[in-house]
Amino acid sequence: MSKIRTHAIRALDELGIGYQVLMQEHKATNVEEAAAERGVPSHQVVKTLLVRAPDRHYYIALVRGDQRLSLKKLARAIGVKTLDMAPEKDVPRITGYRIGAVAPLGLRRQDVPIYVDHWILEEPRVSISAGRHDAGLELDTQDLVRAVHGEVADITE
Repeated sequence: MSKIRTHAIRALDELGIGYQVLMQEHKATNVEEAAAERGVPSHQVVKTLLVRAPDRHYYIALVRGDQRLSLKKLARAIGVKTLDMAPEKDVPRITGYRIGAVAPLGLRRQDVPIYVDHWILEEPRVSISAGRHDAGLELDTQDLVRAVHGEVADITE
């Protein structure tokens, strides 16, 4: 049980999934800073990215911190023609989190499909945002995929 409480932590607790809270001295503004603050390599940090299809349906992509999302590959995996990064104003409205602290768990909207890049599975453990700018969560990679009901696909460049 954690001393801090966020929607992501509550979701993991409800699922009975183990995790470790990684508090940060400073608010991280990018993957490199988050990795350094959490004491993990950047390839273990998982970015949670919100994208939007032209029909205004939203999707979340989980990619390793050292890789870039391919909107083209993700669109192909979803079965849509194109995708764009969601407008900044939509991020808190859809996810319930502020930009830079989006966690893939405990989302405001439960109807947002999550796609997990296959390279994430190379890591036995990963670090995700705890839903705050000053904390991350470390957990087993398979537990993360199971918790988010993620569809694994090749979605990075």
